[in-house]
Amino acid sequence: MFLTTYSLWIAPVQIALGIGLLIRNLGVSALVGCAILLMGGPIEFILARVMFAARKKGVVLTDQRVRMTSEVLSGIRLIKYYAWESFYAHSVGTLREREVRTIRRLAAARALLIGTITVIPIAATVLSIVTYALTKHSLNIAIIFSSVQYFSIIRMPLILLPVVLASATDALVALRRIGTFMRAEELSVPYEIDANADSAIDVDGDFTWETVRKDANAINLAAKLGKDKKGGKDIGKKSGKKGDDSLLPTAVNTPAGASPARSTEDVATSGVSGEVKDKEKEKEKPFELKDIKLKIPKGSFVAIVGRVGSGKSSLLQALIGEMRKTRGQCTFSSTAAYVPQTAWIMNATLRQNIIFGQPEDDERLHEIVEACCLGPDLEMLPHGEQTEIGEKGINLSGGQKARVSLARAAYSGADIVLMDDSLSAVDSHVGKKLLDNCLLRGPLADKTRVLVTHALHVLDKTDYIYVVDEGAIAEQGTYTDLMKDGRMFARLMEEYGSQEDKREEVVAGKQESKLGAPAEFKKGTQKLMQDEERLTGAVTWSVYSKYFAFAGDWTVLPLFLFVVLSQVAQVANTLFLGFWTSSSIHGFSQGDYMGIYAALGVASGLFVFALSLNISMMSLTAGLKMFKRAFLAVVHSPVSFFDTTPLGRIMSRLSKDQDTIDTELGLIANQVLATASSVLGTAGLVFYTFPYLGIIFAPLIVLYYIAAIYYRRTSVEAKRLDSNLRSILYASYTETLTGLSTVRAYRSQDRFVRNAEQGQDVENRAYYMTIAIQRWLGVRLDILGNILILGICLFAAGFRHTVDPSKIGVVLTYTLSITQSFSTLVSNYAQNEQNFNAVERILYYTELSSEGKTTTSTDPPPSWPEGGAIEFKDVEMSYRPGLPPVLKGVTFRINPGEKIGIVGRTGAGKSSLLQALFRIVNLTSGDINIDGKNIAEMGLETLRGRLALVPQDSLLFKGTVRENLDPLNTRTDAEILDSLKRAWLLPRDGPPDSVAESKFSLDSLVSDEGSNYSAGEKQLLALCRALVKNSRIIVLDEATSSVDVETDAKVQRTIQAEFAPSTLLCIAHRLNTIVYYDRILVMDGGKVAEFDTPLNLFDKEDSVFRSLCNEANLSRQDIVKIRSTVQGQNSVSASTAPSGGHQPTD
Repeated sequence: MFLTTYSLWIAPVQIALGIGLLIRNLGVSALVGCAILLMGGPIEFILARVMFAARKKGVVLTDQRVRMTSEVLSGIRLIKYYAWESFYAHSVGTLREREVRTIRRLAAARALLIGTITVIPIAATVLSIVTYALTKHSLNIAIIFSSVQYFSIIRMPLILLPVVLASATDALVALRRIGTFMRAEELSVPYEIDANADSAIDVDGDFTWETVRKDANAINLAAKLGKDKKGGKDIGKKSGKKGDDSLLPTAVNTPAGASPARSTEDVATSGVSGEVKDKEKEKEKPFELKDIKLKIPKGSFVAIVGRVGSGKSSLLQALIGEMRKTRGQCTFSSTAAYVPQTAWIMNATLRQNIIFGQPEDDERLHEIVEACCLGPDLEMLPHGEQTEIGEKGINLSGGQKARVSLARAAYSGADIVLMDDSLSAVDSHVGKKLLDNCLLRGPLADKTRVLVTHALHVLDKTDYIYVVDEGAIAEQGTYTDLMKDGRMFARLMEEYGSQEDKREEVVAGKQESKLGAPAEFKKGTQKLMQDEERLTGAVTWSVYSKYFAFAGDWTVLPLFLFVVLSQVAQVANTLFLGFWTSSSIHGFSQGDYMGIYAALGVASGLFVFALSLNISMMSLTAGLKMFKRAFLAVVHSPVSFFDTTPLGRIMSRLSKDQDTIDTELGLIANQVLATASSVLGTAGLVFYTFPYLGIIFAPLIVLYYIAAIYYRRTSVEAKRLDSNLRSILYASYTETLTGLSTVRAYRSQDRFVRNAEQGQDVENRAYYMTIAIQRWLGVRLDILGNILILGICLFAAGFRHTVDPSKIGVVLTYTLSITQSFSTLVSNYAQNEQNFNAVERILYYTELSSEGKTTTSTDPPPSWPEGGAIEFKDVEMSYRPGLPPVLKGVTFRINPGEKIGIVGRTGAGKSSLLQALFRIVNLTSGDINIDGKNIAEMGLETLRGRLALVPQDSLLFKGTVRENLDPLNTRTDAEILDSLKRAWLLPRDGPPDSVAESKFSLDSLVSDEGSNYSAGEKQLLALCRALVKNSRIIVLDEATSSVDVETDAKVQRTIQAEFAPSTLLCIAHRLNTIVYYDRILVMDGGKVAEFDTPLNLFDKEDSVFRSLCNEANLSRQDIVKIRSTVQGQNSVSASTAPSGGHQPTD
């Protein structure tokens, strides 16, 4: 923008100077032309307003598209498991089409502006000369052509007006958005620190999540896509918020120019029952914590327990300042560390993730690594603690990430440690060691520890317990006092405590067993995050040809036709002026000359308008098609692409590079064609008029070419470097924003701001070089242009007695402008090539290799799989070429309807089995058959669409509950509501629950990443997805790790009853949830160690399963008892089950 800003104050000076010279030359006749120029002002102002409005609206749509793109790519693994790639690609593509329609209006207004500013100076020139002739003045060649040149002085800043206005429009929109951000309320200091306080934490107050302002752009996906089903109202920023999903202040998330709440309410209430409408006010109310009173002594160990969604995690978020304090005070005696439930891992080494900016102390680090049970994991890593662990810790298991996050808190040295369900993601035996060696003894033993937990076996080891229910503290006291009290806590412990103690003692993996590292961690592993590819040299012609192919080959002919016609009209206009001044056309009256001269000027403006409109539409068409092709290719890329490519790098291309194609490429390309035709027209005119004078052009063109080639190579490389550095910067921004609550809790904002500033400085150096190179070129081209003008002037002076003065006038008129034309041509051509670097980067993504066909001609019928038999035959699998196998000769068979429990320690191959079954990673060798069909021979969409998954870390997308459960719209509302009841999110019977019904109605809005639902609620919604799908094959991946024990027991009964006809595979950390299954599959080092019924495995004294049971004090009688209990529950469920089941999904 700053490259053209100077025109805002230089242009008025140029115009005033030109008008003064015109009045001196033509007298009062010049005022007519000036009046025409002034009359054009309002037209240009109106068009500028249209451009500004279109750009403002376009930016809002761009925000929506970029936000949804980021959301989809963040959840790409889950999307692949559910076979939703095509759906979300279409959804993003639809938003992109809406965005392009708005930009087309801007482009049309800009083309009209270009045509207007082309016609107006010509009209001013024509009318001034006509007026001069009509006032009985003779058309003196010197006066006429000097006046034409003065009009050119006025015309040049007007020609630059579209560029200046486009830049100014972008700048104003950006400044307003930045201004909105800067004016937004900043987070207050999360807590006051009083070193003299008696208590470690002293809280007495109320807290609330922010209310998200409703706007037409925040409605659900269905409304965006024009479906009949519309979304409901937002129920608040968050509710029982988990993890690191805290975002910027609410105002930042509301797009500029948002519509008032009414429009969303209209959408929300369409098709909703009157009963739901009556609850609108209740829906609007955000989640609140009321009358929170905490007084936690220094050095104590405090637990916070409660049902799913009761507000446990919100209470921790309130303590670290993520919730707004509406009343009271919050005081800490010292600094605090925060361990979120969903661990935030930086794209850095494991050591850097633990140290987190603190002074390095190897001895202390080693102590903490051992206390957090990371020692065996470090042995697996190729470079130990210096191993790069990838974006979001992509190559760490959930348990490993949780332990790294806990180690970070321990290393921080903070006296207060807030932990959000830190033990749920780890194996039971690891959780016990963390409790013994880190929390009760070890580095955190003398700290104040606050633990949100569902693990009831931990509670008798705490000093104090708070029971949270519906945003308030329902009970508090010591474990003994609460048990004596006989209320909610005591009833919970009596019903589930003994079972839970047994469950937590059970070990799902054998610690002493070296089960082998994940493939990414084998010795000699290559660098995980690959450097961004960067082409060198000039942009190849293949890039241009592919671009024109996306734009439509038919657009090339009219493009060049309008280029030729516009330049012919301009040259003819100037030549005809020479004929007029010399009266060289016999039989022409003054009226004939005036009419033809004016007609040529109008024709020139019309052709310029057509050229600008054509190239803008062509650029937008190409940009739309390239984006849709690129995004589709990205979402269908193998998971290995996302493992080695930071999200920020992908987003840089799909946002900034795409914006370059939309807003800059067409404008600059238009200028390149216009100036190139102008230069060619000038050269042709000179050769036509004075052939020998054209000799001057030859050496100058050679010099121009040398300068242009030198500049071109350097500028393109500088631009490529700038693009790559910007991708790194975007990746850093994206990563930091996903972990804001952690960064703020550790009070590390200043450090991350400094890192961002350093990254910005590095990127700005490359960007500055692109500007400096342009200035370097400008000086040299101006010198060459002045040499050309000097040569022509000397020629005119030397041959003034032998040449026609009108011809000299025509040549000088054109040549005086050629300096700027040459300079503009070279710089714009290089700028155009820089812009095509964005095309180059987007095209690279259009050609990404696909993970496989979505459908094939050999796909099984819609009824497949009928039985659900699964067979692995000598399966070997590696995550990426060149890496060691993670599955080694795996062979087993699962019969239709069998329930299989899968156990094994981290790296044993449990998750690899899941990825092989869903073809997330292709096999190196071997076969997997389902009902006798080889899954390698069918389409990925077919395969994954027929299987169901309940993941450990569920992800929700912005939209409605219905869209998250059934985005493909395959089920009725009644069926989805029934699944919500079966997952215990809505009451099955008894009195209605208005809170649950408002929160889990089909039209309830889901915020970004499901931030208005707790982790436990997300897991239950993921269970609903599987219930809605009703597949014959269900895979559970520790699906209830984040729910309380009461809900867990209910969900286990649901799993037993609802999935009874289906083949069920359950990856488990807790043996008590799978000992009633038909068989147990024990994985070890990527191989099948054991596979038999629980009792048969137990009866083998040397079996791994028997040793696990012995370590957990789990006897044969215990297994028999659990199996008998489950069978009894299943019998009761079968007798009371509602009639009318669902048919398997198509």
